[in-house]
Amino acid sequence: MNLAIPTPRAPAQPPRPRVSGRAALIAGLLLLTLIGGAASVYRLFTGLGPTTALSDEVPWGIWIGFDFALIAFSGAAFTMAGLVYILQRESYRPAMRPAILFGLLGYIAVLVLLLLDLGRWDRFWSFFINWNVHSPLFEISWCIVLYSTVLMIEFSPQLFERLGKERPVRWVYRIVIPLVIAAVTLSSLHQSTLGTLYLNMPYRLHPLWYSPILSLLFFLSSIVAGLAVTLLIYPLACQIRGKPVAEGIPAGLARGAAWMLLLYALLRLGDMALAAELPALFALDRFSLLMWLELGLALAAMAIFFSRERERRGWQRVGALLALAHVLLNRFSATLFAQVAPEGASYFPHALEWLSTLGVLAAVALAWYLGVRMLSIFDSHSHAKFHH
Repeated sequence: MNLAIPTPRAPAQPPRPRVSGRAALIAGLLLLTLIGGAASVYRLFTGLGPTTALSDEVPWGIWIGFDFALIAFSGAAFTMAGLVYILQRESYRPAMRPAILFGLLGYIAVLVLLLLDLGRWDRFWSFFINWNVHSPLFEISWCIVLYSTVLMIEFSPQLFERLGKERPVRWVYRIVIPLVIAAVTLSSLHQSTLGTLYLNMPYRLHPLWYSPILSLLFFLSSIVAGLAVTLLIYPLACQIRGKPVAEGIPAGLARGAAWMLLLYALLRLGDMALAAELPALFALDRFSLLMWLELGLALAAMAIFFSRERERRGWQRVGALLALAHVLLNRFSATLFAQVAPEGASYFPHALEWLSTLGVLAAVALAWYLGVRMLSIFDSHSHAKFHH
């Protein structure tokens, strides 16, 4: 007979709560936003000298590079609004509101980065009263401010519908056509004028990038960026909200981006040929290799979008990322990489430049995610109720 006293079992430990990938992503974005916010405040109250690697020889850095890229990426808003309201492509309506939300947040980020880049940021308001009508920056500044205002009005139905306020939504839909026309006009103006800005520096910008049609090239590439951004964020918004992706929208966006990329590439190469710059493209120096990389990204995206692979979700993402990498590199090349700096000048971003930039980008991603989760991001019912 076994008289051994049984050893009492230890109480079962409750399972540790798992942190979901989504919660970890939100926490990471929030942390980056807070760190970037602290770095930005420190820069504003300390000055450019101790917080940047900028100099008189290299006055433009990553803040301006990301600014110009974000303006192009935010072209998703005017591209989709123009596609739905002006070209009457109603089948793309489900993708419009995520694009408008992204565009609004992108322009807010642009304004923040511009504020960081100003030496006297406390006098940002000066262009409102000191008009220099001969400056491209004057037109860009006014267009960005006015377009941001229009985007806020375009975005307002998403907020008012969430609050259950029908009257403001009805008023916005009554003026939506002139509103969209104003938005497309303002956005087209400053997207193209960003290219005009570089025409003031014929001896600073490398000949492979300098061109009298820079304004047209910048405008076309902003449409490419807008379509590519929407191709990424629309399926993501559907996934976040548990909605099905509308059949045909991603493939249609990819097809439109392919034609815009083809037109861009033909104009780019044709302009080089007419300007007798093709030998510089085969010089195999730093600038020619940089241009080959830029063109290669565009051609790779175009090849995917023209092929049957554009029907597959994975290849759609790859093509969109390649197209956005092309536009990002193009803006950084014009702003920084293809600038012919004085002898001995160099630039490598200060840690605070990186931290503040990453904080702004993280804030955009976090705000877009929360907006998609909490707002009326898909408007098929509200549009039918208030607009018709």
